Amino acid sequence: MSNAGEMAEITVNGGRAFQTIDGFGVNINAKYWNDGRLIPTLDLLREDLGATLYRVDIWGKSNWIDPDGTIGPGALNEEHLASVYQGDLFRRGWAMMRYLNEHGIEPYLTVSGDVPPWMLGTDGKSLSEYEPFCDMLVSMVEWAKRKERLRFTLFGPLNETDVGSPEGPSVNPAEFVKVLEVLYDALARRGLDDIRLVVAEQGSFKTDYLREIVSSDKLVGRIGVFGMHTYFRLSPDAVQAMQELIKNSRYAGCRLWLTEYGDLEQSGEREWYVAWAMTSRLFDVLEGGFNGALVWDAFDNYHDHDEAWTLYGLLRTGRHVYTPKKRYYATRQVHRFVLPGFERVEATCALSDLRLLAFADPQRTKLTLVGMSGPSKAYHLNVRVKGFSDQVMAGRVFYHRTSETENCHRIGVVPVTGPELPFTGIDAFVPPDSIFTLTTVNDSPYAN
Repeated sequence: MSNAGEMAEITVNGGRAFQTIDGFGVNINAKYWNDGRLIPTLDLLREDLGATLYRVDIWGKSNWIDPDGTIGPGALNEEHLASVYQGDLFRRGWAMMRYLNEHGIEPYLTVSGDVPPWMLGTDGKSLSEYEPFCDMLVSMVEWAKRKERLRFTLFGPLNETDVGSPEGPSVNPAEFVKVLEVLYDALARRGLDDIRLVVAEQGSFKTDYLREIVSSDKLVGRIGVFGMHTYFRLSPDAVQAMQELIKNSRYAGCRLWLTEYGDLEQSGEREWYVAWAMTSRLFDVLEGGFNGALVWDAFDNYHDHDEAWTLYGLLRTGRHVYTPKKRYYATRQVHRFVLPGFERVEATCALSDLRLLAFADPQRTKLTLVGMSGPSKAYHLNVRVKGFSDQVMAGRVFYHRTSETENCHRIGVVPVTGPELPFTGIDAFVPPDSIFTLTTVNDSPYAN
C-alpha cells in the first residue's frame, strides 16, 4: 500500500451559501457545579472547545416536585415549590447558568426523565395529567427567570417521548401537540411570552412528531428550535426530509439543531472509533442544513435517567480533574473553528472518499474548511478559493488535524494562494483516516 498521496482538487465557493450556523456545544450536568469547582472545566469547554450552546437539565428527572409520588397535586403549592427551587440541586443549576450568563452565554433549560406517577395514565407509562405537568414546568421556568434573574429564552419541555421511560413519559405525536398547547396557555398566564420551545427532542430520527407540531395553529411563533437526537449514522434522505418539512411550513423561521449526538459505546476501549463516528454524524446533519449541534455529553457522569455511571463525555472524569478524550479533539476540529454566524458555503471535490464542509463569515473575511479522509489513501489537497475578500486571498490558513495518533495538532500554516503550479490554492497533505481543518480562525492564546 502506498501513502504517497493522490492530488485532490477542491473548490470552495463563497458565492454560494446554505444555512447559517447558530453554534455548537454540549449537554452538561449541573449537579457537578460543586461550589464553583467546575469553573475551570466550563472555561475549557467555552474557551478551548468553542462551545456556545449549553443544554442544562438541572434535576435529571421530571419529578422534582414529588420524587416518590406521595404528595400528589399538592406539591404544586407555592411554599413547597419555593423550598424545592432553593434546595441544593437547583442552587447548583442556577449557579452554573449564572456563570454562563456572566460570560455572554444563554444556556437553554430542559427537562427529561420520569414524572411523578400520579401524572401518568392507567398504563403507568403515558402522560395523562397535562395541566399539572405543565404547571410544574412553568413554575421552574418562572423561578429561573424572575427569582434567579437568569437570561435564557429556550426551554425543552419533553425528552424522547417516543422512547418513553426512563427518558421521559410516553406521549404519542398527536398528544404531544396537545401537551405543548396546554404549556402555551400556562406560559401565557404567567406572562412568560419570551420563552420559545425546543421540540420534539426525539430518540428516533423521524418526522412523525414534527409533522404534528407544524400542523398546529396555536404554536406558531412559540417554537424556537426543532431539536433532534441521534447516536447512529443518518441517511441523507432522512436529514433532507426534516429540513424540507420545516422549510415548507409556517414554522420556516425556526432553527434546526441536533440537540443530542454522540455514540452509545460504553467500554471506553474504542475511543478513536467513537471520535470518528461522532464527527461523521455531525457532518451528516450539517450537510443537510442543520444550524447547530450539541454533544451528549460534556463529561463522564452519573446518568440520572438510567441511574448508572456513563462514559459518554468529551472529558474523562477523575477526582476533581477532567481530561479531554480523543472525541474531544475530534469535536474541536469543528466546534472551535466554525463560529456562530458563519454560513455553510459550497465545497466541491470529485473524490467520493473525501468528506468536506466549508464555512465563512457573511463578509467572507474568514474561512474554515473541515474534512474527513477515507481509509488507506493519502491526499495532496489543492484548495482553490473564490468569492472571498482580498484579505483571505492574500492571507494564510492554520492546519489542524486529529487522527488515531494526533489530538487537534496544529500541523502548520499554509498560504491561501499557492506560489507554484499545480498547487495554486491551499496546499496541504492529508494522511488516511484523519479529521482535518484549514481555517483563518487563529486559536492561539497570543492571537490579536
